[in-house]
Amino acid sequence: MDHDQDDGHGGQGERHDGGQPARPGRVHFRRSARNPNGSTAPLRADVLAALGVLKIATYKQLHALIAADEYRAHHRVEHVAEAVRDLTKHKLVDVRGTTSPPGRRPAPKTAPAAGGDGGDGGAGGGEGAAKPKPGGPGAEKIVGLTPLGLAAAAEALGDDRDMGGHARGAGLTGAPHAMLVNELVIAAVTGTTTHGAPPRTDKRQAPPRRALPTGPLPGGIEAWATETPHTITGKVNVIPDAVVRLPELGIPVAFLELDRGTMTDIRKVAGKLDNYKRYFDRTVHDGGQERLEVEVRYNAPEPAYGYRPRRAVRPPVLFVLDQGTRGSRPRYSPEALEQRLEELRNATREHWQGHTHEQEGVTYATFDGRIPVLGTTVERLREHGWQGPIWWRFGRPGRHSLTDALNDEPDWDLIAQRRQEREDQEHAEQEQAAKAKQDARDAKQRARLLAARAHNDQMHPCRTCHGPLGGAHDSEDELDENAHPDRLECPSCDRQRRTDKRRPIVLDLPTTRALRRAERHGPPSDDPWWNVRLLHSKRWSKDDRSNGGIPHSMTQIPHGRSMPDRY
Repeated sequence: MDHDQDDGHGGQGERHDGGQPARPGRVHFRRSARNPNGSTAPLRADVLAALGVLKIATYKQLHALIAADEYRAHHRVEHVAEAVRDLTKHKLVDVRGTTSPPGRRPAPKTAPAAGGDGGDGGAGGGEGAAKPKPGGPGAEKIVGLTPLGLAAAAEALGDDRDMGGHARGAGLTGAPHAMLVNELVIAAVTGTTTHGAPPRTDKRQAPPRRALPTGPLPGGIEAWATETPHTITGKVNVIPDAVVRLPELGIPVAFLELDRGTMTDIRKVAGKLDNYKRYFDRTVHDGGQERLEVEVRYNAPEPAYGYRPRRAVRPPVLFVLDQGTRGSRPRYSPEALEQRLEELRNATREHWQGHTHEQEGVTYATFDGRIPVLGTTVERLREHGWQGPIWWRFGRPGRHSLTDALNDEPDWDLIAQRRQEREDQEHAEQEQAAKAKQDARDAKQRARLLAARAHNDQMHPCRTCHGPLGGAHDSEDELDENAHPDRLECPSCDRQRRTDKRRPIVLDLPTTRALRRAERHGPPSDDPWWNVRLLHSKRWSKDDRSNGGIPHSMTQIPHGRSMPDRY
């Protein structure tokens, strides 16, 4: 609100007949002919601004909004009443009627409902429901703006907004719907409520208010508007109970619908979303591109490149359900109200249901062209406040805060965490499989080595080092295959011979006497290389040896190759 409004006398307040200004520190000025009740210009501007948003309100409701400002905390209800009376004198404000205290007997069903308060179901209420008679003990005056006051309120608010109508005749039936909408707006702006507050000790003071756990919403009273028409086509409008702009929370605009239970058929309440969808789908040309009208009207962020209106998520609609009253008793129990919320969810499914996706076991939804629909109850809002975990996003389990309920972004951190866990698990499984494969290969190679070792240990020893023919056990050079019968050296000695470029070993020819003795008694025990000597004698005869027919390099025959392939 604008606290710097003057009153036509330089902002110094009204002067009395002697031209003396009021003493500083007072909450009103000395009475004058222009403002006989002595109200200050800033206070009158605050009253106009509050009524410009609420359209109709009681003195206590106006005081709750105005006194929430630390610079206006010293004002009392009677000061607000004085400001209203001065504004009435200037034909900016008039009295619309009185509220309907709880527990009053309802009026006959045939009672005219002309004017109404625009509550559930538009004009006339829901299905012939009886209205409590206004007035009586505990009733409060309802004041509202005149057409002239509506223009003054627009100037007091100081922003370019559609002020809507001035709620003509809204107080004739007690305006229970408008009074409850006002309570919700006041709770959002001030972060307080009268419910659950300590009892009032001084009747001259305003009712005590209890601070809500989550505090107020940002933006103040200027962020709100009530009973503002949104044109669909021609004379067809959608008129939400309240509109709030919360760019500080990343919510350009949200629409509030209050249901007091007067429409017993929940499908009539759900039918409001049909008109919302028609309005949300309206497009206009803005800056050479086609955009949604609601985004242009409420200054939504500029769309990204490749923007298409049909893919944009529509503004949220917040349904707040109240138990209502039937005489002095609640219309719905808390359990019945929860059931009514579920029925509302089912009846509006076509408007809010998105497309389900899954990544890494995380399920999320996209809502191209859909309307986010949230539901809660008045009692939950009174208990926890607007930013408490009270909102049920239709299509999601549980209750969330307002910002969390409207957050459609998947949990990318959780998806990335699970993707990393999956990749780590796959990597571990691959390593485990590779290790198992290598272990099997090593076991097979070990078994082959042990079999070759057992075979080679039964053969003749190395001619050079007299060690095992297959090589030292568990050494790098140990053969893992059966040594050929004519092999004379272990792998280490054979490699050393090649390094030294020495000729291979060729055993001497056996003598005739040795051959005969071997035929009669078997191979000589003192010559472990007897069989190799016989092979060499067959391979290289005496003539070959005398003519230099012994090869320069003699290698062991690899496994699977024949003797002719060796040279």
